Amino acid sequence: MLNFTKKWYSILFVSISYFCFSLPSFAAEKINIIWQSLRLTLEVNSLEQFANEGIINQELEFYFQAAGLRNDQQETLREILVTKYPIDGVQLSKFLNTPTGEILLERLGILVSLPGGRNGKFLLRGALIQAALDSEKGFSLINILRSLATDIQLNVEEIEKTLDYQQRLALATNSLTKNASELSNKNITQSNIDYTNIPDIRKQGTYGFNPVTIIQLTDTNRQRSFNLHLYQPKNWQPGKTPVIIVSHGLGSDPNDFSSLGKQLASYGFLVAIPQHIGSDQEQLENMLNGYSRELYDLQEFINRPLDITYVLDELERRNKQEFNNRLNLDNVGVIGHSFGGYTALSVAGATWDFQNIKNYCDRQVWEANLSMLLQCQTLDLPRQKYSFRDSRVRAIAIINPVNSVIFGSQGLSKIDIPIIISAGTNDPATPPIIEQIRTFAWVKSEDKYLFVMQGQAHFLNPPEKNNQINNLINLLVDFKNVDDNLFTTYNNTKSVAFFQFHLAKNNDYEIYLQPSYWQQISDANYPIYWLDKSAVNELVKTYNRFKPAAIPTLSPN
Repeated sequence: MLNFTKKWYSILFVSISYFCFSLPSFAAEKINIIWQSLRLTLEVNSLEQFANEGIINQELEFYFQAAGLRNDQQETLREILVTKYPIDGVQLSKFLNTPTGEILLERLGILVSLPGGRNGKFLLRGALIQAALDSEKGFSLINILRSLATDIQLNVEEIEKTLDYQQRLALATNSLTKNASELSNKNITQSNIDYTNIPDIRKQGTYGFNPVTIIQLTDTNRQRSFNLHLYQPKNWQPGKTPVIIVSHGLGSDPNDFSSLGKQLASYGFLVAIPQHIGSDQEQLENMLNGYSRELYDLQEFINRPLDITYVLDELERRNKQEFNNRLNLDNVGVIGHSFGGYTALSVAGATWDFQNIKNYCDRQVWEANLSMLLQCQTLDLPRQKYSFRDSRVRAIAIINPVNSVIFGSQGLSKIDIPIIISAGTNDPATPPIIEQIRTFAWVKSEDKYLFVMQGQAHFLNPPEKNNQINNLINLLVDFKNVDDNLFTTYNNTKSVAFFQFHLAKNNDYEIYLQPSYWQQISDANYPIYWLDKSAVNELVKTYNRFKPAAIPTLSPN
């Protein structure tokens, strides 16, 4: 139970801060504060006078004293109220009218409701858009307050639970980083490997690569046409050539993986990167430009894994004539980022668990996990068995995957092939302690690795293609990502090592699958922690120590 000071600090200071960064707002004239039997009000005029002039009137002074706010905390609150964000009101309106945006508003409307408790989603949407369209006062919290059409109600118990979830996530992530460092260092001290005379696989391989080839494929059964980017070695290796399929994330496209494609091709792989047309960069731009009402097509949960299978079928059809039967299509690897991580897990054998989805998504307050906005939408799809296992897929590498709710323990336990799971400690979209640790515990693979990168924040590259997306992200979280060149190097290197050993069966690359190697090449500001299955029990303990009471205890499969 919070003591008096902490309780009011949470209600006033932390709540207002939280809503600023989570796209909510308050009342037109007054804020009603509901906490157990307490019914209190705070005039918006008091906050507006404080924000604009720094004046603390008698009413606000009472709340500040009750909250125990120091002078520096009062100044922080004032800064939160007046900070303007460069949000395009038209594009914000389009996003908030997508099914994904509506789910976000619905969740926020539980915390910030109309007086009496009715969900405040429509009130919030109108105020957010109006403030964003106000070229004079701009998109700031205090302007959002003034843009509301009626009073609102802060439901403090739900707010406190949400803040508790966020705090638990932060503490668990810090503990995860500490655990990963300690476990990795423990294995390093037991290693006697000399890395001074081994090839530097951060550099391009000896096979070279040809310019990308782009072909258009059409799956007539699904009436679906999409581009496929092919990266081929310049000089083919003797014998069969291993194949790797790459599945891009939401709002991305194959071009984002050109460096990875070239690197893998130079080590003798053929790399195929399909464009998932209902969840790519073009779909995102269509939404922002008003040509589509959807951030992504919900059918992408079905079409994405089918795209992978169709690409493999097409490569089999072309193998003899175009590749002289060089391609080994019985032993394929798949790489997937974010939504692509879901895709890779699907073709590796993970199955949907609708009961698990419902259990998580029906909760009044969600975990601090933005990927729930996607995963919970699957409840709108027909409740039937979804299994996309492709037996040709023999190893997968997933990066910041969207997955734990849709598959759950039962669905992920179907995976028994080699897997490497990459996690970033600054990831707000698929938090590692939720999305990656669950997956690491639940997959049954004997050869499984967890690749933890300190500072990585979900995106492969900073989202510079569209400044509005960047602005929205910075509003939701304090977005700081690892330098894209550094992450690209790390990602390329681990992909070469993992697939050379587990797909091409080249034992010379086992030396690169050791924590000591990654300690050697890591940037001091962004260290890498490489863990294997021996770390599962310790990480599960960390998860269970910090998880909310409403969330089931994690047990390894």
